[in-house]
Amino acid sequence: MIEHLTPAVRSAGLSRRIALAGTLAAVASATAAAAPQMLAPTPPAKDAGATPAPAMTPAPTDSRAARRAAEAALAARYLVPPMVADEFGYRIVWQTEPQVTLDATAQAMNVTADSAWLGDSAGSVVRVRRDSGETVWRASTIQGVERMISIEHLPAAGQDNAYVITELGTTTLDAVTGEIMRRSRFSHLPATEPTVFGPSMIFGTKTGLACWYQYVTGYNWRATTVGGQVLGKVAISGETAIAAGTDGNVLAINAPNAAILWTRKLSAGVEAATAVDDVACYVAGLDQSLWAFDLMRGRVLWQYFTSTPLTNAPVRMGDGLYLQIPGEGLVAFTPLPQDKPDGEVQWKSTAAGNVIGQVGTELMSWCRASRTLSAVDAGTGRVIRTASLPKVEVIRFDRTAKNGVELLVSSTDGRIQRLEPLAASGSRAADRAARAAATADDGAEPADARAGE
Repeated sequence: MIEHLTPAVRSAGLSRRIALAGTLAAVASATAAAAPQMLAPTPPAKDAGATPAPAMTPAPTDSRAARRAAEAALAARYLVPPMVADEFGYRIVWQTEPQVTLDATAQAMNVTADSAWLGDSAGSVVRVRRDSGETVWRASTIQGVERMISIEHLPAAGQDNAYVITELGTTTLDAVTGEIMRRSRFSHLPATEPTVFGPSMIFGTKTGLACWYQYVTGYNWRATTVGGQVLGKVAISGETAIAAGTDGNVLAINAPNAAILWTRKLSAGVEAATAVDDVACYVAGLDQSLWAFDLMRGRVLWQYFTSTPLTNAPVRMGDGLYLQIPGEGLVAFTPLPQDKPDGEVQWKSTAAGNVIGQVGTELMSWCRASRTLSAVDAGTGRVIRTASLPKVEVIRFDRTAKNGVELLVSSTDGRIQRLEPLAASGSRAADRAARAAATADDGAEPADARAGE
């Protein structure tokens, strides 16, 4: 069953404020109607000569309490409540009911151009239409005790298949019907999500390998020894794959043929995924350093030394390079500084978590441990707004949407929610007036003022 929040009118400004205020009013009315009615006390019997008691009037409705109750009801209903969505510049398009099998939990979620895909611990996979939130099909992969790692939708010539990757192998599904087409086993068990390159999925293993698996045929093609354990997802730029192991080896591998291009040895291991761009790869190591290596030859471009081992993955996004460093916070670096062998820090921020997306001039940082989403100014590192999202398990900002950067989230019980950015048109003055009208009952400051805009 799909839950719709707003009317068909999608304009920003006053229209979205009226819709949000109307929703709050409706929930407040339902809350008030469900509350038990207060009975007026029975007046005492009249006594000759006694002074009549003053008539008792019913207590006025506490509008602030009703509004708070309405907001609490909406917060309990939605993964990202409408008030939070509005502050981040989004509106809710739809949210599904729980999609997981009884007594199971969600394990994998993926987003493609027209669908959202969800897999659970019982081996069930659900395909949901991205435009409406309707369930296309539900299939069972008859999963055993292995954990589901990811779901990949990879259409090829003459076939439209989805691949369910577990710790032991893959199950190929017909993406149109959900019918099982093939089951295959890995010769080496993956420790990371796969990275798709051409006809292959490339993944790291706990036995220190980077493995090439040809998903169309189910053939385990090649494996390259990295060393230690490869716990970070393999990164690819052009035809170069970068893999790093817990023994300190960093390898550049030719992705088409799995041949080693160059190797670098760090003084301690690497547990996190690496980041890449067209020129360099960026490696966060347990040797307390963030390294930048030339992608072509492996030459050291710069090294930023910290006071603690680095276990978070660096993120290369937009014009910056970002890393959450214990004791320093979220740090932004210039990816390719001129004549700065120790790196160049742009700013440090108190934002929790790792950067997962960028919307306009704002970076989105997600802390999974505290379930906190922060919007950070990309130029200064100032935290603009934060929100606690305790029910959200997976959060994705998708830049491929035609209407801007869409947001899709899912919960442990398999609810999926899609949010789209608010329209950029409309008067800011009218928008602020609508915000003030919607918050006048409880004296709350408008969201724009709270955000310091």
